[in-house]
Amino acid sequence: MDYKKSTTFEQLSGKELFEAVGKSLYEAFAVDNVIIGSVSDDSEGLEILSTCYQGKFGEPSYLSFAEVPEAEVVKQGTLFIVSETLKKQYPRYSHRHAGLAATYIGIPLFARNRQLVGVLSCLFQNPFNCMDALQAYCDTFLTYLGQEVGYEALLQRQVKLRWQLEEGQRVAKVGSWVWKLQEQHFEWSKEVYRIYDFKDESVKPTLSLLSELIHPEDREWVLDTLHRSIESDGVNYNLVHRVLLRDGSIRYLRKRAEVLRDSNGKAVEIRGTVHDVTDVYQISAKLNKASRQLTTTFNSVEEGIWEFDLERNEFATSAKFWHILGREKPVAGDDLETWLSCIVEEDRKEGIDYFDRFIQQQHASVFQFEFRVKPSSRIALDGNECWLTVKGSIVARDENGRPTKVAGIQRDITHSVEAKRQLDRAQVVFDNTSECILITDKDNKIISVNRAFEETTGYREKELLGLSPNVLSSGIHDDKYYQFLWHNLNHYGHWKGEVWNRRKNGEIYPEEISINVIRDDNEEIINYVAVFRDISHWKKAEEQLTFFAYKDPLTGLVNRRSFVKRVKQHIASIDDKRGQAFSLLFIDMDDFKSLNDLYGHDFGDKVLVHIASCLKRELPVADDICRYGGDEFCVLLPETTSGAARVWGQRVVDSVAEAFVLDDIEVNTTVSIGISTYPESGETHTELLKNADYAMYNMKGQGRNGVCQYDGALQSDYIDKLKMRDRLKKAISDELLTVYYQPVVDARTGKISRFEALVRWTDEVEGNISPAEFIPVAERYGLIRSLGDFVLHQVCHDLKQLHLAGFADVSISINRSVKEFISSNGLPPIWDTIESYALPLKSIIVEITESTASSESSDIQSLLASFKQKGIEIALDDFGTGYSSLSSVVELRPNIIKIDRSFIEGIDKQDNRTLVSLIIDLSHKLGIQVVAEGVETRKQLEILREMNCHFVQGFFYSPAVPLASCILILEAQL
Repeated sequence: MDYKKSTTFEQLSGKELFEAVGKSLYEAFAVDNVIIGSVSDDSEGLEILSTCYQGKFGEPSYLSFAEVPEAEVVKQGTLFIVSETLKKQYPRYSHRHAGLAATYIGIPLFARNRQLVGVLSCLFQNPFNCMDALQAYCDTFLTYLGQEVGYEALLQRQVKLRWQLEEGQRVAKVGSWVWKLQEQHFEWSKEVYRIYDFKDESVKPTLSLLSELIHPEDREWVLDTLHRSIESDGVNYNLVHRVLLRDGSIRYLRKRAEVLRDSNGKAVEIRGTVHDVTDVYQISAKLNKASRQLTTTFNSVEEGIWEFDLERNEFATSAKFWHILGREKPVAGDDLETWLSCIVEEDRKEGIDYFDRFIQQQHASVFQFEFRVKPSSRIALDGNECWLTVKGSIVARDENGRPTKVAGIQRDITHSVEAKRQLDRAQVVFDNTSECILITDKDNKIISVNRAFEETTGYREKELLGLSPNVLSSGIHDDKYYQFLWHNLNHYGHWKGEVWNRRKNGEIYPEEISINVIRDDNEEIINYVAVFRDISHWKKAEEQLTFFAYKDPLTGLVNRRSFVKRVKQHIASIDDKRGQAFSLLFIDMDDFKSLNDLYGHDFGDKVLVHIASCLKRELPVADDICRYGGDEFCVLLPETTSGAARVWGQRVVDSVAEAFVLDDIEVNTTVSIGISTYPESGETHTELLKNADYAMYNMKGQGRNGVCQYDGALQSDYIDKLKMRDRLKKAISDELLTVYYQPVVDARTGKISRFEALVRWTDEVEGNISPAEFIPVAERYGLIRSLGDFVLHQVCHDLKQLHLAGFADVSISINRSVKEFISSNGLPPIWDTIESYALPLKSIIVEITESTASSESSDIQSLLASFKQKGIEIALDDFGTGYSSLSSVVELRPNIIKIDRSFIEGIDKQDNRTLVSLIIDLSHKLGIQVVAEGVETRKQLEILREMNCHFVQGFFYSPAVPLASCILILEAQL
């Protein structure tokens, strides 16, 4: 029979519907075994409503969820398929004929409220591969089938309930009715009247009255089903619908009917029952609502629920329990082991011990323990330490009173722990801050003070609680002062200033105080917070600072600021520039750094005090003598010409040059003095000081320990250097400089080992300018960095050409000024530049002058060490000219030492030969290469070979030559 064509499943119900579904699935898809069941009340199994094995129907039965695929359908609430492995996965699946099946397909059945009420199981003896077609076919009746299964489940529950309540409780709510079709006569039982809430049983029942009582939304399909059941045997009148009573209430009725026909098959009578199932539906609705509310509440609480059965060692948890951990609930049933593995080991051991003691100590009613979670055990953790707490109590005991079950909650307390830590830290800060803190309530009554407040004022907190801060008032400030204070607090919420207050012992002291108003979310004042500190020592320091504002604290001389002001005032007081001259002496100690390095800065300070005494002794007015800064002094000589100023300056030079004893050490000092005279040396204090300073530096260049007068020649030289600076700057930017290379030769083989890069400048004005002239200018005027960067890029470019020409082992050394490293000036590090040309770092050697490297800070030494770590070798140039050559070798640890040419020129002398020999021997022992500079004769070369000198450099082999000549020299050696 083709059920799909002859009728629709919606026209069937109950057993007929179930058998029709089973038979249609067998005929349409060769489903060997069709099982339709409803989930039992305890959710532990299925009430089998219908089975159809190869078109034959079986009797209802019960199927436990123990190791059967139907359990997974109910658990997941979705389609569940087992192919080919059914026997392996479910060896105990013992339902009738199930052992013969190869494929299982389980489809969940839902009632109208989307509650899962049953399962439709399809078993195939052979593998099944038409799942889409089967799904589409089942979709045509699954909704109605689910409703019917749900109803059958409800009906079974009602039958059980009615059987339990026993006779007499009159809760069956079932009435009977008869409709004689030919006479159009209706008969109702009394229960039907009660069901329809008719108080008057004399009311004559009619079809129109029945139609009026049917709920408008159900009326059409109910009457249509009734008429079709009369017209055809294939339609049963068995349905549930709503009725709308006259008082507006709604009831659910279950109607069943049997149509009686005459010998011709004509319907003559209908007999049926009316069952008021409103209570069943209401109870179901309430249960569903309560279930939804319970689920919503269960999922919305912050705590996770747990229960531990001590006898079975079973640990049950809620989904929220694992959500707190950021993990999915374990599916293997090992909740306890998985949970314990998430806890930090130290806390886990402590927690287990604590739980054991809790169980053994029966008087303890609550178990609570805080622990940390492993960072790797919490998914999407923000990196901070995570804290949880578990709390539980005993919920069941055995007959001996021993605990058998413990239940409780788990909560994330990370924020609470962190908040407590912050409060603790805030309290520590509050108690230990050096500032005094006073807090009042909204009525300006003291509620708290910190320890610093107690120590500063002498009051204890308990003495001040509830009092006004006026108890600290000194009485110095008037009412206007405090009115201004409160005006700012009320209008701006804060005030800051100085207040004189009184300690408990009566002492008045100054304090710097800041007061802030604290408001709540409603902008209502809740507190005033005052933070202050005792500034007594600041006041004393201020007095000292005022005293020394114009004095040097070490020497007692006028300081720089006061001196400049004095010179400016003196210039302003001169009316006739032609008739009133005065002079400035700019005095600088020679080699003062050596004294500091040898004997320390304290000793150096004493020397400065001695120099100040000499100046006071030799010069007429002490207030005209200034300590300008460091080891520099300035002197104002009013109404003094340049000639007279020179006399005064020479007196100072002679006085300072006299040896003196300090801390049992004989000290010899000298000074260099520059003189500028108003107005010929300048008409402003800036020009006079600058020119005197320049004259002083010119004196140092002439040999120190003397006096130099600023004049036109110095100015001309100064201007020439400025012009050279500007031309050099342009030459660097326009890349007008060139780089030549002098070979460094292996003394034993005569082969070139590397080259030294030497910058050359052919100026368009002065022609060839020696590096000895323009490099000092570059250093003085801040061009040395850009000059060094130009040379570095040119060397890298040329070295790349050498490597491409086949001389890949050749390296080049470059001279770098230490001043280039003091500030990078935005230039990239040397190693970045070298790597940008795809050159190995070891192919560039950095040469640093020994004297300047030794005199600079340890930062330079650290930088040179980083060069060596990168693979860039360091060469110590002009070795032997520094005052601490051996110490520089130890401190700088260079790769190469270059012996200064001054030693090579006189190497035929015994002293020079001995010194050079010592340097070479020391270098051999330290593993340092040695290059002798300035080799110009064969005799010098032979002597150096006898001393086992590694490398030589000088005109004997070649002067510095262009890159093209270098290539020719290298090719000649092949």
